[in-house]
Amino acid sequence: MKKGELGMKHIIAMTFPKQNLNLGLEPSILTVVPNDTDDVKVHYALDQNNIEYDDKDVLYYMCSVYITGMDEFFKWASTHDKNKIITGGYEPTINPQEFVDYSYKVITGPCDSFNETIAQEGTIVKGITNNWRIPRYDLYDVHLNQQIIPDKEKDDVVTSINTSQGCPFNCDFCCSPLMCDHIMSKPSSLVQEEIDYLKQTGAKYIFIRDENFPLQKDWKEKLDIINQLGAKIYLFASSNLCTEQNVKYMKEHGVYMVCLGLEDISVKYGKNKELDRTCELLHKYGIDVYLSFIVNPLKVNTDEKANDFYARLLERFTELKPEMVCGNFLMPFRGTKIWDDYKDYVDREDFKSYDSKSAFLEKDPYRRLKDEYDMFYYQWLYYNSKFYQDNIRKFNVNDTLHLRFEELKDEFDEKIKKYNEAHPEKPLIVNGLSDNDEKEVKDVKVKKLTRNAIRNKSEE
Repeated sequence: MKKGELGMKHIIAMTFPKQNLNLGLEPSILTVVPNDTDDVKVHYALDQNNIEYDDKDVLYYMCSVYITGMDEFFKWASTHDKNKIITGGYEPTINPQEFVDYSYKVITGPCDSFNETIAQEGTIVKGITNNWRIPRYDLYDVHLNQQIIPDKEKDDVVTSINTSQGCPFNCDFCCSPLMCDHIMSKPSSLVQEEIDYLKQTGAKYIFIRDENFPLQKDWKEKLDIINQLGAKIYLFASSNLCTEQNVKYMKEHGVYMVCLGLEDISVKYGKNKELDRTCELLHKYGIDVYLSFIVNPLKVNTDEKANDFYARLLERFTELKPEMVCGNFLMPFRGTKIWDDYKDYVDREDFKSYDSKSAFLEKDPYRRLKDEYDMFYYQWLYYNSKFYQDNIRKFNVNDTLHLRFEELKDEFDEKIKKYNEAHPEKPLIVNGLSDNDEKEVKDVKVKKLTRNAIRNKSEE
């Protein structure tokens, strides 16, 4: 116990895995933790293995668990009193029974009313949301936040807000509806209170973390409130909701970038029927486009398949002209529609790799590293292409987007070097990032864009 806190009990909130301080935002558990009382004080611990209070002085350990942190949590929980452990988050919601032996209470779904929730009978309890107070931002240093986005410099402060939780759509790959399958909107008065608090952070950017912000009936009112912060706003939306009237309103109320799901280009999605028109509208009104895409390792498991996939992907990039692209490998979550199709490819050890950047469905080490490099490489190729420089924006501007890709380049150089040292019989030969050997790119459909990228790099 710290000096001067005699008789005080403590609630320790933490996340599993530990928060990544190189890329992250305010942890969602800040919404769940209760307010302090005269004899109970709440803390957020960045490192669950470095808690400043004795176990006897802890009332509860509040643990938010994601799939990559499950083993980390089970190892930690096995050394602590289960009657003090409260678990919640994606995995406890989807598979609560796995946490019963380690928890006093397992909270499923969203929650912002901790004491009411754990007062319910039983070990597995449904989270209660009353929308009565803002998250406990006071427990967290906003300067720990970092986002990889266009124009943001490394030291620019970024914050975030949720004005709703849940998603009513049931995309076959997505686990969000498993957490909450309907929209739970905060009242505008609470959003106003939250923005009033965030004004003290000096944030230059704010991310609206809602799954699909314009899906709410009162999204315009809430956007008007958020714009009072004076920060550049970026948000998730679906293409079908980006009408010209809505896009115009976004631009007039501080939105600088909209994040859209391109998803798997080999699959047709109803929400993306008007994706080309949406990107044109956003650019017409001066709003940047962020496109996330999905790569299924089982669909790119040969060089021929990979070349064809990325040629088509690059073609879509040149058609849609996104300022930012973000690749994610397919992650089949238990409980989603696609789980049964992929469960035989996933073992318990793979859960640690559910970070969207690991091609864990591919079991051959050579092919897996090649897949992971390819996803990086073709984004690098797009950003460094003459097409991107001439038609979209300059890439080499030392914003967090550019700096992160320079880091990734160095990381892959080292990964491939180590792999080739360990496997001299079958070294991984990849497309170069800076030399002039155009013959390295074997597929004619990507050679032209590659040539432009190489030429642009060589002219710098």
